[in-house]
Amino acid sequence: MFRAAIPFEFAGTDQILRVTRPFTATSPSGRTGIVDTTIFDLVVFNQPWGRWGVGISGTLPTGQDGLTTDKWTAGLAVGFVNSATKGTNWGLFLQSFFSFAGKDDVPRVGILNIQPMLSHQLGEGRSLSLGNSALLYDTVNSRWSSLLLSANYGQVMTFWGEKWRPNIEVGYDFRDTVGHPKWVFRAGIALLLPR
Repeated sequence: MFRAAIPFEFAGTDQILRVTRPFTATSPSGRTGIVDTTIFDLVVFNQPWGRWGVGISGTLPTGQDGLTTDKWTAGLAVGFVNSATKGTNWGLFLQSFFSFAGKDDVPRVGILNIQPMLSHQLGEGRSLSLGNSALLYDTVNSRWSSLLLSANYGQVMTFWGEKWRPNIEVGYDFRDTVGHPKWVFRAGIALLLPR
């Protein structure tokens, strides 16, 4: 998964733009490659207890054949993070994806992506969090398509004069859906750039 999260200021408001470009190494069809691009932009409001944001999310049908929905989607994005307790953050993030354009001969898209957030700083740059946990509800078929809960361990380190966060993650999907792995193992590294 290739992802960029970019905080910026526009018209006197703080915003976060995130672009995600997934790559699949295995799939039920046997196809591999780039999957549809996901984007969200949130206007962020700081509060004494943490912050909350509201904006728009969507997908672009940029995936390779067999790995794309062939639909353009858009929907509401809203979330909050409570950081009132030192060393612990918790919150919730919701993205919605509803198709509005694309090929007519493919199924429409209606997804609610609910991401619970919980992270705890262990000290010395180490943290434990829920990682990429995601509860996916398919509004077209009125069912949960994924109930993935994950645990992520990361450590902030300095390489080449920059801050990096290598991490490992393990997740389990409590919903048995064709096309979704039951167990998920991830390893990643994030470059933490100053604002």
